[in-house]
Amino acid sequence: MLYQRKEELEREFGLLISLMADMITAQAMQHDPTAESPQWMFSQHDLAKKLFRLMWSARSLLEPSPFQNRTIPPYSYIDHSSIAVLTRSSLENYLVMTWLLSGGNESLQEFRHNVWEYCGWKKRSKMAATTFDARKVQQAAKEDADALWPLIQSSPHFHNYTESQRKRVCKGDWGVGAHWNDLAVEAGLHRTYFTSTYHFLSGHVHSDYIGAIQNGQAITLKDQYMLGTGHLQVIVMLMGHFSHHYASLFPPAKNVLLNAGEVREIAEKWNLSAEDMDFLYCPENEQSAD
Repeated sequence: MLYQRKEELEREFGLLISLMADMITAQAMQHDPTAESPQWMFSQHDLAKKLFRLMWSARSLLEPSPFQNRTIPPYSYIDHSSIAVLTRSSLENYLVMTWLLSGGNESLQEFRHNVWEYCGWKKRSKMAATTFDARKVQQAAKEDADALWPLIQSSPHFHNYTESQRKRVCKGDWGVGAHWNDLAVEAGLHRTYFTSTYHFLSGHVHSDYIGAIQNGQAITLKDQYMLGTGHLQVIVMLMGHFSHHYASLFPPAKNVLLNAGEVREIAEKWNLSAEDMDFLYCPENEQSAD
């Protein structure tokens, strides 16, 4: 190998992604709504599957690409920029999961889910439809949105919104202007850590100068791997948070975590709270970094 692998980080990722798969699969066996797990709450399962796939895709890109042609030999580069894109998507996916079930009471949680679902149908109903089947799907989305709107309007939580926020929801904006930073803090992540990390990842998503220049300057596999594993650390931290979030929702998933042995300890280690990270952003460290 032309570079040193971070074997412990890769090992812990492998253990945590397997734990995640087992927790999601355990819950997949439960199909019937209960008082503790109403039907609307099962979207957490769909979001969990999406999160798993994002994370595994990011890990697969940490391996040198097999692409080759007459000028590019196989295994000559690592696509660290795409790992950054998938890492940002993983962060957003997890924050949506926690936002839907935060707020402290089931009434607010159900309201948020209705708003989120309504905005999804609203967005689909506005997409261009050029075939008969697409127009049928578009019409169904409009009908689903229309069916949810009275439930949203009648909720006391909707009346807590400002007039501007109500209009934004009506148009299909479930976040009503909330920043990802605020959702991250609500999810228990450190604000400064999230803000700096998210903006950096967004530079790759939006083809900012910093993202482009990193692709130009990271020529060797060593540098590309280093950048990729930096993003992978964010994902491993998210796995720690996810394991506890998902276990708190579904008993089958909780049983998997409780019986995970060493992997449970690794999940605990990476379930970093904002307080755990305060020391990194104390005034002395910020001053020395300048």
